[in-house]
Amino acid sequence: MQKLNGREWKNLIISAANNLENHKNAINALNVFPVPDGDTGSNMAATISAAKEAIKNQDVSHIGELSKIISQNMLLSARGNSGVILSQIFKGFTLSFASKQEITSFDLVQAFEEAAKSAYKAVMKPIEGTILTVIREVSENLKDAVVVDNTFAEVLELAVNFARQSCDKTPQLLKVLREVGVTDSGGEGLFYILEGMRMYLEGSPAKLTESESTISTFISDSEVFTGEFGYCTEFILEIEKPKKFDKDSLVKKLEKMGSSMVVVHDGSLFKVHIHTTKPGDVLNAANGLGQFIRIKIDNMTVQANNSKENNQKLHSKNGNGNGNGNGNGSPKLVNGSSLISCNTGSGIIQLMKDNNVDYVIEGGQTNNPSTQDIVQAIESVGTKTVFILPNNSNITLSAQQAATLFKGKKEIVILPTKSQAQALGVALMFNKENSVQENKTLMNDAIKNMRYGEIAPSIKDTKINGIKIKEGDFMVIADGKIVDTAKTNIQAAKLLIDEIMNDDTQIINIFYGQEVFKTEAEELQEYIQSTFDVEVEIYDSGQAIYPYLISAE
Repeated sequence: MQKLNGREWKNLIISAANNLENHKNAINALNVFPVPDGDTGSNMAATISAAKEAIKNQDVSHIGELSKIISQNMLLSARGNSGVILSQIFKGFTLSFASKQEITSFDLVQAFEEAAKSAYKAVMKPIEGTILTVIREVSENLKDAVVVDNTFAEVLELAVNFARQSCDKTPQLLKVLREVGVTDSGGEGLFYILEGMRMYLEGSPAKLTESESTISTFISDSEVFTGEFGYCTEFILEIEKPKKFDKDSLVKKLEKMGSSMVVVHDGSLFKVHIHTTKPGDVLNAANGLGQFIRIKIDNMTVQANNSKENNQKLHSKNGNGNGNGNGNGSPKLVNGSSLISCNTGSGIIQLMKDNNVDYVIEGGQTNNPSTQDIVQAIESVGTKTVFILPNNSNITLSAQQAATLFKGKKEIVILPTKSQAQALGVALMFNKENSVQENKTLMNDAIKNMRYGEIAPSIKDTKINGIKIKEGDFMVIADGKIVDTAKTNIQAAKLLIDEIMNDDTQIINIFYGQEVFKTEAEELQEYIQSTFDVEVEIYDSGQAIYPYLISAE
């Protein structure tokens, strides 16, 4: 093949998307923090799969035109930092192919160079030892290695080899990867994409495996809960020891915990859907038998239904999400400011709605919202200024990309919140009567003056920042860094309090998760009040990942 056109490029992308989908769970497992929240593989797979769906029925021979469709759909569907960076890599391909009907192998090498430039531009503070390093080194090595008579298959073979070498070196560049003993997950995702491209050119394009396609369709986002209370709980468990797994025993336990249960056992995968009042008990029953691949918990209340209905109406109203907030059914712009917050967990979502937040984007750890989700949220509020609380460092880049995609005339201010523990304290500083600058100052001051942390269960033995962590321990994470561990979540919470308290602290906010009883949170409250002269507030967050989220103001 001397030239490659849009039809061939489409097939390369489909094979790449399938190959990444088939390996996304292995990528998710490459989590630095041993918390059951690894989502890099899922985020990257969702991002490129959107492009795959957009082009699979297209018959476009112009590679520049097809690349534009791929880039646009990836950017709109980008999830998490890895997804946004991936979308920018393909934006680089698009820029390089823009005027071309078809390309040569040298054009492809130049496109890799443009892809690396675009990826680095998307990140304010690029960190080496990540997907950025991998795309840059692939580009640089291809430029040195490819000669005039190399075929496309040979170029992709070289790209795959260079990506593998670069991924393997990432622990040398990032101390935290070296300590934990893993390679960079984003870099691995790029490797599987390039491998999928090569597979097509070698005549054996990647196909979706049955188990992975089952995983992607098992958990539904559209269930309607009528007249029910409690939580619709769904999870997929990758069983550690399939031959010793006693399905019947686990099913009997789960049957006592709820209703409407559906169970699917497929090799090493165990999938459950159940309606329960105690989702934490359901997850605990399966915990220890393997690793959770997916978890989804919905509050089955009228409020939750209204949220889903409003979201459907918003999608219907906004069409492709490219409105300007002033037409096509969108609200007319008025002076003033609105506040948008990204949150997960029924309790904390309602808390934010009750405290100055105009629109909650439902998503967070393990379920990052897409760029399109954030654009639609911006469109849905009718003020000239929009403040956004990402509440997760993996959502910030998506919010920044959403701000650039939004076509309307609004000032968009993204505040650097990195945890849901910060969200309430910052939201309380927001006042619609204030000027934009006053709100900026007050909320940024709240972020600067607040310390925060999470308590999280460890899913494996590891060592981070010199701290030995055993599977089952509860990690004390203060301001994003692991500082200690404990055998129980309440012991860990007390250590966190001691870590983030200082002489200026006036208020401690405790957000307890699904696995914590209110009486346990009250015990922690009593400990703080008897030890420190501060005010303590406790809230039921309703989220599943962290037993405790805590802030000190």
